Amino acid sequence: MKKTNPPLIVITGPTASGKTTLTIDLAKKIDAEIIQADSRTVYKGLDIVSAKPDKDEMRGIYHHLIDIKEPLNEPYSAGDFVKDAKECIKKIQAKGKSIIVSGGTWFYIKCLFDEKELPEIPENRKLRAELEKFEPETLWQKLNDIDPKRANQIHPNNKERVIRALEMTEALKGEVSGAERKINTEYKAIWFANEYIDEKNRPALYQRINERVDKMAAGGLYQEWKNIVKKYGRTKVLENTIGYKEFFELEDNVYKNVDEAIEKIKQRTRNFAKRQLTFFKSKNDIIKVQNADDIIKYII
Repeated sequence: MKKTNPPLIVITGPTASGKTTLTIDLAKKIDAEIIQADSRTVYKGLDIVSAKPDKDEMRGIYHHLIDIKEPLNEPYSAGDFVKDAKECIKKIQAKGKSIIVSGGTWFYIKCLFDEKELPEIPENRKLRAELEKFEPETLWQKLNDIDPKRANQIHPNNKERVIRALEMTEALKGEVSGAERKINTEYKAIWFANEYIDEKNRPALYQRINERVDKMAAGGLYQEWKNIVKKYGRTKVLENTIGYKEFFELEDNVYKNVDEAIEKIKQRTRNFAKRQLTFFKSKNDIIKVQNADDIIKYII
């Protein structure tokens, strides 16, 4: 009889909600390894801006898919994540360990566990060159006019993904959402999040975001940006990262000083968290917990 692997544990939630602490606490208790589902911790050098856990915070827990890619113009897509995550799952299962998928990049996690996939559409370089001329917000609105469901799955600042979606709508002559096809999935998962997933806790979440950005600024965020731009140049990945984007805008004289740029980072991060909360509403089987012990009650 074929052995059935236990369900994977998913810990998600909006930015600054305490996912990292909850995940590592649980991993220590159940001897698990962590697959990081985050569109920015995957990149080398984006440490402060992505609130990437350092070695002390990791507490000896193995984290997969951190620091695996250079922050160049080629984005790390959901398809890349699914491919890499599946390889990690095989390796962890072979060790007989539990698996925690943790992160706030909702689309990455959704693609790993969803039973649908998008059709393969080749790149349209001519169209991409035209779309690159527009601001991210303009492109997102164009996508929203064509395919609101798909637009709602992509942050307006994520220009690469919006362009890819528009490229697909052009090829399909209509909505991308309706072109999804069923596939078989081999994974089962139990989803968890803490109290900050509730709308009633949004003011407290926003306060946590503001405090985190202040801490990042005090910890050298601006210097990290200068260092990484010196190393890699003004790449699309860096320009579309909240926390770096604003310093590029400062360089372009959009703001008077660093303090104004920091305030803009707070605003955009709050807006990003608001959109994350919208995504989580569509997943009605997320179990709300207070701590790692609460999760253990569901999985033993």
